[in-house]
Amino acid sequence: MKKVYFFCLAACLLAACGGSETSLFRKAQVAADKGQFEKAIRYYSMIIKDNPQNYAAYASRGLAHEQLRPKEAGELQKNRELAAQDYEKALSLNYRRPEIYNNLGALYIDQGRYQDAILQLNYALMLRPNYFMAFLNRAVAYSKQGNMSQALVDFSKAEQLDPYSPILYLNRALAEFAAGYYDNAAEDYTQLIELDPNNARAYLERGRTLMKLDAYQNAMDDFQRAIAINPNYAMPYFYAAELLFNKGDTEQALAYAQRAKLLAPTYAPAYEMMGDMLALESPVEATQHYLAARRLDPNRALRYQGKIRMMTTENGRRRVVTDRFYDLNNQR
Repeated sequence: MKKVYFFCLAACLLAACGGSETSLFRKAQVAADKGQFEKAIRYYSMIIKDNPQNYAAYASRGLAHEQLRPKEAGELQKNRELAAQDYEKALSLNYRRPEIYNNLGALYIDQGRYQDAILQLNYALMLRPNYFMAFLNRAVAYSKQGNMSQALVDFSKAEQLDPYSPILYLNRALAEFAAGYYDNAAEDYTQLIELDPNNARAYLERGRTLMKLDAYQNAMDDFQRAIAINPNYAMPYFYAAELLFNKGDTEQALAYAQRAKLLAPTYAPAYEMMGDMLALESPVEATQHYLAARRLDPNRALRYQGKIRMMTTENGRRRVVTDRFYDLNNQR
């Protein structure tokens, strides 16, 4: 599952533009607000063509590149590279804008360049010492590096600046979960739910955390609540299916898994999980699901190919189920 990071979306000031540039800038912003990012990029590019020194157009075009939805494999990385180039150009033209350092740092996090991200976020905080989003993004970068002690310091500083921010509690809980601090993560998800009671993802993530804490009925309650809030959200069905299968409710588990697959038809783990569930009763159907997962996620082709081979023997099929599922009541 792809992890979600919250970028600072602060636009650079319109004061950086003048005359016809202001008109084009407003048109670009309207397009971006409507989700028409390709159109926004064209407007920003027109501004840059007429005035290559307009840092605001570069910074805003970078943000639009980040928000473009990829249409084919490799396009996401290309868009991120174009965004980074625009942010870097904007900073070369105006190095006094903390928002641009923050956005570039957040982008570097998404690219896995955590030390580069921390450097950019340090610059943002030098220019604006009480910059909530920069502290939050730097905390995420530290947590991704495995430096949870420093991450928690920055999360605490962000909390002091905005103790009622839902994205603070979500990001801190995600970091705590990844580090194995499940009790703390559950507390932060609960705080998030108090601030945003209709946040389906908050219930999903707390449910996943409660599974780690052996609170299985509470976890199922959270998955059901997430589904009630957003019936088209695939991930609560996915985790509910795994929990139900572990508890022996095969029929209901398969129904939930099928729903997850229908809602997220390109999510390879859903196909793999259905294959694992079907391994004993229908190895042919299980193999078909592994083949689908392999097509969707060629980077893990060897994993799926290994499971396909295991479908040819009874011991292999039992091993697949045993390795994936277990009796939650006996897990300690």
